[in-house]
Amino acid sequence: MLRQVWVQQYWYDESGQLRWREAKVSRARKSREGTARRRSGTTAADDDAESARVPWSGVEVVSPHDPQARFSHKPGKVEWVGYKDHQTETCDEQRPNLIVHVVTTLAPEQDVGVVNAIHTALVGQRMTPAEHLLDSGYVTPETVHRASTAHGITIVGPVRQDPRAVERPGFAKEDFHVDWRSETVTCPQGTTSPQWKPTMADGKPRLSVLFRRADCRACMVRQQCTGNVDGKGRHLLLLPEPLQQIQTRNRAQQQTPEWKQRYALRAGCEATVSETVHAHGLRHCRYRGLAKTHVQHVLTAAGTNIIRLAQHQPDPGRRPRSRLQELFHTMADG
Repeated sequence: MLRQVWVQQYWYDESGQLRWREAKVSRARKSREGTARRRSGTTAADDDAESARVPWSGVEVVSPHDPQARFSHKPGKVEWVGYKDHQTETCDEQRPNLIVHVVTTLAPEQDVGVVNAIHTALVGQRMTPAEHLLDSGYVTPETVHRASTAHGITIVGPVRQDPRAVERPGFAKEDFHVDWRSETVTCPQGTTSPQWKPTMADGKPRLSVLFRRADCRACMVRQQCTGNVDGKGRHLLLLPEPLQQIQTRNRAQQQTPEWKQRYALRAGCEATVSETVHAHGLRHCRYRGLAKTHVQHVLTAAGTNIIRLAQHQPDPGRRPRSRLQELFHTMADG
């Protein structure tokens, strides 16, 4: 392990000089390695010389006490070294909310990567939910489509909005009409694009739609649409047909009061996170290594379930006893 730590901190340059490795640049994401850049034609690997920079957080050893622990952070919120716990709990009415599945991963792993594993495990346990309410970090058109087709599960959760919407406050991608047969897109002003071209974005297949520059220059609402003043044509990046339809439909539905009321049930999950963290010390790792940490997470979930079952009141109109009342009741019985 000591050798691995030294190798990830130092390197020998072409002249044989021992040097510190430099920090990674934010634009050189791992998913972009080997991908050609627009305009420049260079690759992400050119921007980020692997021989001169520290390894990615998924493989970098950051703790001498636990070689499997990894660094992760949520920008502007929290950063930590360790692991990540994913809990699945029930939310049936008139019944206690019980944690029925636990997944432990390395801290840097994306939330979206565990959704299929969770659904496969629930199906194997004969606990397949009709609906699964998820945080936005778990929801993409791909996960929604896979859950529906492979497991018959409806995912309820917010699909990410267009991150560049602020640049084009007038027209969003959903305002354009897509003709899947002719492989063209028509803008809100009635102009039809040339046929789209297949492309790749972050290693995934996409459809690139580019409107003619002459058409966009002559448009009276050009700045509302393209967000620029140099007369470039509007560019859209579509998902494959089933995924694009899911994205468009979910983005529209999640703005409605009915959807928000339906999704409000997930608030109980945040309470579970708070309970397991503050009452049961979930974020204080008592063991070393991923396997043993997972055992801690499972035992914490089991303990939480026992407490909830003991405190459950089948009669919703009956208030649960306080600890003082329980003490008096015990003394009276004695």
